[in-house]
Amino acid sequence: MKARTLLFSVALGPSLAIPGQVHAAPTAPSAVAPVTPPPAPKPPASRAASSPAPVPVTPAAAGSSAPASAAASAKLKPEAKLPPAKTALETALLGTVRLERAGRPIGIGTLLSGDGRILTALSPLTHGNQIDARYAEGQLVHVKIGFSDRGWDLALLIPDGDAQHAGLKASRDPAPTPGSKLHAVSISNNKLVTSELVIKGWSTLRGGDSAQLIDALELPFAPKAIDIGAPLLDDKGEVVAVIARACSARDKAGCTLLPYGAPVSAIRSFLRSVPVRRGPWLGLEVVSVDAGIARGVRVAALANEGPAWNAGLRAGPPGTADVVIAVDGTPVSTSEAFSDAVEAHAPSVPLRLLLLSGGRYREVALSMSDKPDVGMQGREDRVIQSNKAPPWPRPLPPSAPPSPHR
Repeated sequence: MKARTLLFSVALGPSLAIPGQVHAAPTAPSAVAPVTPPPAPKPPASRAASSPAPVPVTPAAAGSSAPASAAASAKLKPEAKLPPAKTALETALLGTVRLERAGRPIGIGTLLSGDGRILTALSPLTHGNQIDARYAEGQLVHVKIGFSDRGWDLALLIPDGDAQHAGLKASRDPAPTPGSKLHAVSISNNKLVTSELVIKGWSTLRGGDSAQLIDALELPFAPKAIDIGAPLLDDKGEVVAVIARACSARDKAGCTLLPYGAPVSAIRSFLRSVPVRRGPWLGLEVVSVDAGIARGVRVAALANEGPAWNAGLRAGPPGTADVVIAVDGTPVSTSEAFSDAVEAHAPSVPLRLLLLSGGRYREVALSMSDKPDVGMQGREDRVIQSNKAPPWPRPLPPSAPPSPHR
């Protein structure tokens, strides 16, 4: 039996060779004829039925896993690369639209953050009919002129429907000085792109209806007619100015329209003069206040049966009204910061307000709702202007103990 097993292993030896190792080729003796091993005895029937059939071993299958893994990796597709992160300017382009009439571009507009309306220049719109806005996603929506300012050549367009798109915010940084670099949005090959420019300076121009435009931004180039209304952006992608048209102050005989940049101060003044768009709202008005121990915004007015009214907020003069210190954990010290925090909040999630009320802190949760047609009610700060409340009591300074040597 030992001889039979030895002969059987010698016969199968070459087929189990491991790739990568050198094996000597077996040499058969010249005087001895090759010996054929007898067939292996058959296992019992019961054992054969219960055990699986042996898998034949081939030289390719018996090799190490290295060649197999190399072959498999050669067949794999290269790993897909993630898209690069968008820069601040690329993100800002998503908040701009191309204005068209009958499929032809006539200007560029800027989406207001959290609003949906479009800020642009008035002069390219001419009669104001048949205007469409093409969004970054390719969506084409009809718009109409809602409000305008002939002096600064500004217009606010209202799109049909209530679609929400990413918008841009106005820069809160100090006004750029001559020589500062900005980025202008323009149309190139039917696409919105940005290009760098250097501020030339600031001057006083003559706008529509002979309005005096102070701190108008002088542009170092002459933009194309289809680029009027485009925003001028800083490195953070925030709006510093909007390209519009005005008359030169030196042109006394007539008016030669020249492109210029309407500054953020003029844009804010224009937007304050237009009604706030209906949408999710809290039903309160706030003003900045310094409460002594903390800074925030005072609740100046409440709408009857509004979300803030139902949550138990109190409006009134300093000392009696609630002061909002933070919105969703973000400190707010101005009405603009309060509006930005509310606009950044998802309407479907309750809004958390940290209040200073009666010298104590408390937190309330408000659920925003659709703004009704009624106006703001309960303007307590206007009612009691003739009877102002006394200022908040200040603690007396600590007095020194009496000296026993007097």
